[in-house]
Amino acid sequence: MTVSNDPNVVILADHPIWLAVPAFAPAIVVAAVVAYIAVKNRRKPQTKMEDRDQS
Repeated sequence: MTVSNDPNVVILADHPIWLAVPAFAPAIVVAAVVAYIAVKNRRKPQTKMEDRDQS
């Protein structure tokens, strides 16, 4: 935290990053799940259309 001795400086908000984490955590979790599913699907061997019709 920096404190200025200038009387014209008004600090409107000064909070640690930990207060902002709950706002971003859900977005990070969703992005991680989407990335996990994308990587998992890329590693899965592709099935042919003929194999799909027979099952």
